[in-house]
Amino acid sequence: MSAHGMRDRSSLFQRLVPAALATSLFTALAHAALVAIAARSIGFELVLIASLSFIVAALVALPGGALMLAVVALLKLGLVSSFLLFFVLVQLVAVGLEMYLFESSLNSVSWQYGLISVPASWVAWYGSVYHVSRHV
Repeated sequence: MSAHGMRDRSSLFQRLVPAALATSLFTALAHAALVAIAARSIGFELVLIASLSFIVAALVALPGGALMLAVVALLKLGLVSSFLLFFVLVQLVAVGLEMYLFESSLNSVSWQYGLISVPASWVAWYGSVYHVSRHV
Protein backbone atom coordinates (compact mmCIF):
# COMPACT_ATOMS: atom_id res chain seq x y z
CA MET A 1 0.00 0.00 0.00
CA SER A 2 1.30 3.45 -0.85
CA ALA A 3 2.05 6.10 1.74
CA HIS A 4 -0.89 8.13 0.41
CA GLY A 5 -3.25 5.16 0.90
CA MET A 6 -2.06 4.68 4.48
CA ARG A 7 -2.57 8.39 5.17
CA ASP A 8 -6.14 8.20 3.77
CA ARG A 9 -7.00 5.22 5.99
CA SER A 10 -5.46 6.90 9.02
CA SER A 11 -7.35 10.12 8.27
CA LEU A 12 -10.63 8.21 7.97
CA PHE A 13 -10.25 6.66 11.40
CA GLN A 14 -9.18 9.98 12.93
CA ARG A 15 -12.61 11.30 11.89
CA LEU A 16 -14.48 8.42 13.58
CA VAL A 17 -15.09 10.03 16.98
CA PRO A 18 -15.96 13.54 15.71
CA ALA A 19 -18.32 12.12 13.06
CA ALA A 20 -19.93 9.69 15.51
CA LEU A 21 -20.47 12.43 18.10
CA ALA A 22 -21.91 14.83 15.49
CA THR A 23 -24.24 12.09 14.26
CA SER A 24 -25.28 11.23 17.82
CA LEU A 25 -25.95 14.88 18.65
CA PHE A 26 -28.03 15.34 15.50
CA THR A 27 -29.95 12.15 16.25
CA ALA A 28 -30.66 13.21 19.84
CA LEU A 29 -31.88 16.67 18.88
CA ALA A 30 -33.98 15.39 15.97
CA HIS A 31 -35.57 12.68 18.12
CA ALA A 32 -36.39 15.16 20.88
CA ALA A 33 -37.85 17.57 18.32
CA LEU A 34 -40.10 14.87 16.84
CA VAL A 35 -41.28 13.89 20.31
CA ALA A 36 -41.96 17.54 21.18
CA ILE A 37 -44.02 17.95 18.02
CA ALA A 38 -45.96 14.73 18.61
CA ALA A 39 -46.56 15.50 22.30
CA ARG A 40 -47.11 19.22 21.70
CA SER A 41 -45.07 19.77 24.78
CA ILE A 42 -41.61 20.91 25.78
CA GLY A 43 -40.29 19.96 29.19
CA PHE A 44 -37.68 18.16 31.21
CA GLU A 45 -38.71 14.88 29.60
CA LEU A 46 -37.25 16.12 26.31
CA VAL A 47 -33.86 16.57 27.97
CA LEU A 48 -34.05 12.98 29.17
CA ILE A 49 -35.15 11.75 25.73
CA ALA A 50 -32.35 13.67 24.03
CA SER A 51 -29.80 12.37 26.54
CA LEU A 52 -30.86 8.75 26.13
CA SER A 53 -31.01 9.14 22.35
CA PHE A 54 -27.48 10.57 22.34
CA ILE A 55 -26.15 7.68 24.43
CA VAL A 56 -27.84 5.00 22.31
CA ALA A 57 -26.75 6.67 19.08
CA ALA A 58 -23.15 7.02 20.27
CA LEU A 59 -23.05 3.37 21.40
CA VAL A 60 -24.15 2.37 17.91
CA ALA A 61 -22.29 5.03 15.90
CA LEU A 62 -18.80 4.33 17.27
CA PRO A 63 -18.53 0.62 16.44
CA GLY A 64 -20.84 0.94 13.43
CA GLY A 65 -18.85 3.89 12.11
CA ALA A 66 -15.60 1.99 12.60
CA LEU A 67 -17.00 -0.91 10.62
CA MET A 68 -18.26 1.32 7.80
CA LEU A 69 -14.96 3.22 7.63
CA ALA A 70 -13.08 -0.07 7.50
CA VAL A 71 -15.24 -1.19 4.56
CA VAL A 72 -14.70 2.18 2.82
CA ALA A 73 -10.92 1.89 3.28
CA LEU A 74 -10.71 -1.80 2.43
CA LEU A 75 -12.80 -1.54 -0.73
CA LYS A 76 -11.44 1.93 -1.58
CA LEU A 77 -14.98 3.21 -2.12
CA GLY A 78 -15.50 6.58 -3.76
CA LEU A 79 -17.78 9.33 -2.52
CA VAL A 80 -21.01 8.07 -4.11
CA SER A 81 -20.55 4.41 -3.21
CA SER A 82 -19.43 5.26 0.34
CA PHE A 83 -22.49 7.49 0.80
CA LEU A 84 -24.76 4.69 -0.41
CA LEU A 85 -23.09 2.34 2.10
CA PHE A 86 -23.69 4.83 4.94
CA PHE A 87 -27.25 5.52 3.78
CA VAL A 88 -28.31 1.87 3.54
CA LEU A 89 -26.60 0.69 6.73
CA VAL A 90 -27.87 3.59 8.85
CA GLN A 91 -31.43 2.87 7.65
CA LEU A 92 -31.04 -0.83 8.49
CA VAL A 93 -29.65 -0.07 11.94
CA ALA A 94 -32.38 2.51 12.67
CA VAL A 95 -35.15 0.11 11.67
CA GLY A 96 -33.49 -2.74 13.56
CA LEU A 97 -33.13 -0.67 16.73
CA GLU A 98 -36.71 0.53 16.58
CA MET A 99 -37.96 -3.01 16.12
CA TYR A 100 -35.76 -4.32 18.93
CA LEU A 101 -36.56 -1.55 21.41
CA PHE A 102 -40.12 -0.49 20.58
CA GLU A 103 -41.93 -2.47 17.91
CA SER A 104 -42.65 -6.10 17.19
CA SER A 105 -42.77 -6.14 13.40
CA LEU A 106 -41.56 -4.29 10.35
CA ASN A 107 -45.11 -3.07 9.70
CA SER A 108 -45.04 -1.24 13.04
CA VAL A 109 -41.94 0.82 12.21
CA SER A 110 -42.78 4.52 12.02
CA TRP A 111 -41.88 6.46 8.89
CA GLN A 112 -40.80 9.34 11.16
CA TYR A 113 -37.56 7.51 11.92
CA GLY A 114 -36.62 8.27 8.32
CA LEU A 115 -36.75 11.94 9.26
CA ILE A 116 -33.89 11.19 11.65
CA SER A 117 -31.97 8.38 9.97
CA VAL A 118 -31.77 9.80 6.44
CA PRO A 119 -30.07 13.06 7.46
CA ALA A 120 -28.10 11.20 10.16
CA SER A 121 -26.53 9.02 7.47
CA TRP A 122 -25.50 12.19 5.62
CA VAL A 123 -24.06 13.74 8.82
CA ALA A 124 -22.01 10.59 9.50
CA TRP A 125 -20.74 10.36 5.91
CA TYR A 126 -20.05 14.09 5.60
CA GLY A 127 -18.17 14.20 8.90
CA SER A 128 -15.94 11.29 7.96
CA VAL A 129 -15.52 10.23 4.32
CA TYR A 130 -16.39 13.53 2.67
CA HIS A 131 -14.31 15.54 5.14
CA VAL A 132 -11.26 13.36 4.51
CA SER A 133 -11.73 13.46 0.73
CA ARG A 134 -11.64 17.28 0.80
CA HIS A 135 -8.77 17.66 3.27
CA VAL A 136 -6.27 14.99 2.21
